[in-house]
Amino acid sequence: SRADDSELTDDDVIVRYESGEVVGLTVLHASKRRTPQSSSK
Repeated sequence: SRADDSELTDDDVIVRYESGEVVGLTVLHASKRRTPQSSSK
């Protein structure tokens, strides 16, 4: 499949579309997105 449209969201995710349907996601700066793990006790 080939994307015919894409959009960049405010949180740096590229959403790719083909015929109006989502066919792919690209998360930019993924290595910097790690969230601290919270302990649940």
